[in-house]
Amino acid sequence: MTRRTVFFVSDQTGVTAETMGHSLLTQFEGLEFRPVTLPFVSSIDKAQEAVRKINHAAAEEGLRPIIFSTLVQDELRDIVMRSDALFLDFFAAFVGPLERELDTRSTHR
Repeated sequence: MTRRTVFFVSDQTGVTAETMGHSLLTQFEGLEFRPVTLPFVSSIDKAQEAVRKINHAAAEEGLRPIIFSTLVQDELRDIVMRSDALFLDFFAAFVGPLERELDTRSTHR
């Protein structure tokens, strides 16, 4: 059975990314996932290091990893988004619709 690496990337502890990501992955029975949490990705250097780890896993396994991200800062998110992986951004999925509904821009903090 092929094992797919899943990264939980956050600028804080990573608990939210892990919880939501694991909940989504339970919908896929019979697949094996290798979870890797990358917490406190709060600087450009840390974002670039995360990309190196993600790209290394992609090259080593021959499969694109999956990233569940709760990065808030656009600059950090843009860096990690360029990795060789499926990038799933929880904030993009929910903040945009909330901004439209509330007719105001979020703080992105």
